[in-house]
Amino acid sequence: MTAATGRPNGNDSADDRRRELRETISAVALDLVLERGLDAVTVDEISRASNVSRRTFFNYFPSKVAACIPEMIPAQDEAIEQFLTDFSVPTMTALSRLLWLQVSNARRQSSAFDKFHDMWRREPGIRSEVHEILDRAEERVAALVARREGRSPGSADAVTVAAASIAILRVAVERWRTDQSGAKLEHRIQEAFEAIARSVTLDAPDD
Repeated sequence: MTAATGRPNGNDSADDRRRELRETISAVALDLVLERGLDAVTVDEISRASNVSRRTFFNYFPSKVAACIPEMIPAQDEAIEQFLTDFSVPTMTALSRLLWLQVSNARRQSSAFDKFHDMWRREPGIRSEVHEILDRAEERVAALVARREGRSPGSADAVTVAAASIAILRVAVERWRTDQSGAKLEHRIQEAFEAIARSVTLDAPDD
């Protein structure tokens, strides 16, 4: 937004167009894979159905598998600020809230989550791609934990908390993939973090 007029500036409009095109390609890829299976769909077919060139496809996605995975919307500034400044709860609790909010916001802004769930249940071969995304997320989590606790991103505390949180997230994501109850991913995340919290409380030594 421009400060003077309150109207979107050129960069905002360009970002919106890129986001819309990315979502279009992803939606087409998901629909084709759900209809025919991952192995039977090619990048060229996804590109044609999306009305984009093969080159444009690869400007947005490194592979057809990546195109089928919904984009994780960056956490909102307010949520990050709360995580960094709210010391009324332990870091892991604050982190579970941040991850819950991020996934919940992504679900509200994209219709692809439910389709992705159906596709992933049929195509377990995309698991490695999903876990690569989680690996990259671990670095971002470590940086946030370090900021919250005033440490370097490579500190033992930041790296350990980040690794633990992503391990918990992996459990939640895998349970969501195989879930028959229709539970949402963010609820599986909350459930997984709460399980760890209960376990730590039960195992804590008496004073």
